[in-house]
Amino acid sequence: MSKTHQFEPAKRQSSTRATASNVQHGSQLEFTSDSTPAKKKFGSNLPYTSTPQDYESVRDHLSNEMEGRWVGAMPVEEFFKTFLPVAGAPLPEISENPFQNVQESGPDSGRYDPFVNRRDPTMDAASRSVYNCDQPVPNRTDFSQMELWMEFKSNDGVAFWDIPTNFTENSRQRAIKEGWFTPKTNDGRLIRGQLAHYAGAMHSMQFRNFSFSVLVESHNARFLRWDPSGAIVTAAFSYRAQPKLMAEFLWRFDHLTAKERGHDPTIKPADLADEVAARVREKLGIERDDTVMYRFELPGMAGSGYAYGPKLTTSNRSLVSRCTRNQPVVWIPALDSVVTEGPWSQEGKIYMKDTWRFLSNSPDIKVIPEHEIYKELYCHEVPNIPEHVVGGDIEGGKTRTQEFARAAWLCVKTRTSPYQHYRLFHPVVGRPIYEFECTKQLVTGVFDALEAHSHAFEKAKILHRDISAGNIILTDDGRGLLIDWELAKLVSDIGSRRPDRTGTWQFMSAKLLEDPTKLHELSDDLESFLHVLAWITLRYLPAVAAYSASNRDQDLAKFDEVFPNPGDFESGGNAKADAFAAGTYPSRKYRPRISTPLLKLLRRLRLPFKSLYGETTSDEHQNENDVKREKLHDMLLEIYVEDKKALETSTFFLRETRRALDEVWPPDDKADRNLPGSFSKMKQTEVKTTQHRSSHLIDSKAPSSRSSKRAASPTPEQRSKRRCMPATSQAEALA
Repeated sequence: MSKTHQFEPAKRQSSTRATASNVQHGSQLEFTSDSTPAKKKFGSNLPYTSTPQDYESVRDHLSNEMEGRWVGAMPVEEFFKTFLPVAGAPLPEISENPFQNVQESGPDSGRYDPFVNRRDPTMDAASRSVYNCDQPVPNRTDFSQMELWMEFKSNDGVAFWDIPTNFTENSRQRAIKEGWFTPKTNDGRLIRGQLAHYAGAMHSMQFRNFSFSVLVESHNARFLRWDPSGAIVTAAFSYRAQPKLMAEFLWRFDHLTAKERGHDPTIKPADLADEVAARVREKLGIERDDTVMYRFELPGMAGSGYAYGPKLTTSNRSLVSRCTRNQPVVWIPALDSVVTEGPWSQEGKIYMKDTWRFLSNSPDIKVIPEHEIYKELYCHEVPNIPEHVVGGDIEGGKTRTQEFARAAWLCVKTRTSPYQHYRLFHPVVGRPIYEFECTKQLVTGVFDALEAHSHAFEKAKILHRDISAGNIILTDDGRGLLIDWELAKLVSDIGSRRPDRTGTWQFMSAKLLEDPTKLHELSDDLESFLHVLAWITLRYLPAVAAYSASNRDQDLAKFDEVFPNPGDFESGGNAKADAFAAGTYPSRKYRPRISTPLLKLLRRLRLPFKSLYGETTSDEHQNENDVKREKLHDMLLEIYVEDKKALETSTFFLRETRRALDEVWPPDDKADRNLPGSFSKMKQTEVKTTQHRSSHLIDSKAPSSRSSKRAASPTPEQRSKRRCMPATSQAEALA
């Protein structure tokens, strides 16, 4: 272990992206000074939202998402002892105060120099970006190589505000209840969102279990530790009056191993012979010879081989929750592998999913890992799912933020949940269902997934709970597979095991979006299947000329609708519910350019949901002496009962879809990724197989397609009144 560390200050400026560094224990660090990225419009990073967002909107969303996940204010000394343990030589003495002349206000760039310029052998530099000097240092802010980052702000106490130590216990509890630690000012929310944005960018571009950062204010500073459970924030300290704390942090950080800095030890740069690397690139369709390849360990397959592929990419900017990344990789078995038959005995392209699975805070509740759910599905011979699935937990990959949710120093209300880093593989690499070659193939894929879902529910007593456009893939022969059973639960165990909803926002049922406390039922998954089919139709199937880009934007907005409730769960689903009630789902104006039975099928499948979102009759239109109206009332009541019954099983949906597939379908009405609309101006980030992102794949977090100017969510009474239609109007809608 190296005891001598040279801090080499760099003089570079600018902003964003490149390749991850392989950090070694005791490696030199380089600090660079960078400007805060300028605000600009950018495409929403979330794979199914259709609304472009600016940085302020995204940071507002991330701030709301992090509510209850800021855990502070941890004493600095305890932070050092817990997260930055160092054995060996003690911290050298500081000969002078390197921070004495830091400007208290003014442009951030003018405050960097005292952190960058060499002042002392132990405290040479720090700034916005810290890099590993064993690797080429970028000439711009690069979250993919960054080891540590600092954010500079001109005012103290805007993002976080420590409760004074001289408060009485009653005053302290009142301050905690009112959320003083995380001020609810607009500036405070946006700064916290900015911090979460940077941390999310760093984690999305590297292989990490956790990371560190520093917030430097006018007089004070704080250290932060990030993981998918949230962020631990230290108490504020004066870096002028206590310069040793800042120096000690950087000294300790430099002495940490790569694993202790948060890097995932199970992923390393690949060491492949040239011919093997060329073979891997060919199987993955990678044209560039200089693409950096990595070696991925398969949990549960130790000694059997490794998977190889490029860096896992993600468009997700959220740090907390599942943080799922997935892509095809190539499996190469070891020469002495004990596996001698089946897909794991031979080299080939496979699917890899890297995620953080939820764990319960209660030791009495075991959350079943996804690969074990697959084993249960195999036992009940559930069709149309991937076979030969392997998976397991990642070494050192359990979050720690939640461990301090009841610490004596805690001065904020928390709602943290534990997560475990997890990796899963299976040998089926398909394509997303929204890359269909014709609408019959689209409907066939949904039918196959619905069949898998039905068998799982009826035979294995398992409910999927995350039906989305990313969780149905098409095989080479055009059949559908239902994947990603991570959020599935035994029907007997349906209940609230966590304070978050589960699912993908755009495809969740209107009932779940309207009510965060609602238990997830079969009818919610059935509605999600319909939303998948409708969303893909509107988003990817060309329409007649009369259907304008603005028409498409308006229809897709139904799936993005969000009502922000700062400090609480976001809600939505009103537009979906109203469309069901009015009989206009999925669109009043959409007509496909090439005639297909698809639209007719959508209208048939929407009918049972009127029983959930519409009124069977309206008393003000009833007249006991009006025989016709009485008969109409009885007819509507009978339809209502039948519709409710149709949502108790998958039979209606399987039957209607099978009937539709027997009709004549056009052979060439394939998906078009370039249809006009707001989303066409966005930077598209959809992936090649299944895009399963957390934070908009939310576990109760909505996508960032909301506006801070949106009105408050309507009350249940307002929604009910709006959907109450005269009996005659409902009869017309049914017709």
